[in-house]
Amino acid sequence: MRHSLYWDAFELRIDETVNALQSNRIPPVRRVAVFITDACNFKCAYCNKANEPRIMDKEIFENAICKRYGDEAIIHITGGEPSVVSWLYPFIEENANKYRFHLNTNAYIKPPTGVKRLKISFDSSDPDYWNLLVGKKDAFERVAGNIKEVCKQTITSITCMLSRENYKDIPKFIDFCQKEFDGLYAIFFSVYKGTNKRFVFAPEDIEFFFNKVLPIMKDRLDPESLGLIEETLDEKQRLIAGIRFPQNSPDEPCYISISERVFDTAGNEYRCSHLYRDNVMQTTSDKHKKCLYGCNRRLVEFNKIVSSRLKSLI
Repeated sequence: MRHSLYWDAFELRIDETVNALQSNRIPPVRRVAVFITDACNFKCAYCNKANEPRIMDKEIFENAICKRYGDEAIIHITGGEPSVVSWLYPFIEENANKYRFHLNTNAYIKPPTGVKRLKISFDSSDPDYWNLLVGKKDAFERVAGNIKEVCKQTITSITCMLSRENYKDIPKFIDFCQKEFDGLYAIFFSVYKGTNKRFVFAPEDIEFFFNKVLPIMKDRLDPESLGLIEETLDEKQRLIAGIRFPQNSPDEPCYISISERVFDTAGNEYRCSHLYRDNVMQTTSDKHKKCLYGCNRRLVEFNKIVSSRLKSLI
């Protein structure tokens, strides 16, 4: 299994998980995903989530999450849009030496210093199109400017959502990012999961993407970005709404979720962030039918390796 800065020492976590379970111990928690708010300062046309004003209380974040897990786990903050939480960025800057913060953001507001890794949502190199898409007239200029700055400060990646509307322009988007964002670590491509026909891939779009667009992407992407795309877009079914990862057997537990936790805005604790985004509030490491849809190949491979090693020790 390939190691990179994008993921969090999966090889070590495999060994740790196998050794702990073999000894009837629970592996330590290594990653905590915090959905700190449902609110957002964008109104993206493709967003499937209602813009609700729920925001996590600072005391919950500090005491129930950071002080409880922060000595051993990465604190991965996402939303909604975390920057709308007024107390969050000052807290991160004040506590950057105590905890390992990772942050997902749209970067309309400049991310704070002290974040170990940033993932910034950015979907187009066309300013007019993207401003209209996210509902902010000055979004493109502000976000692009902030990406340039944070690339100098920390490990920064861009997450671009592929849809029927933008996929033909992705080679141009890659060229733009590589030219403008010196020091950018990687570009990660997710796939639209909703039902809006404006964004859902039609069969002819899938054929065009795999035959015409994907080869150009593979030719232009850096090794890290290429590795990521090969794990998420290696088969045509990845672009089809429905089952994308039939290799993710529901007959065995999700070993990766044993060492991960997810918190909602109220401080309720769950297991899988992929399932949480699909409105499945999983409190155990049992798999759900939606694991066949929202996972990715590296996590599937993690489970397969742990399962195989545990069986070999019986």
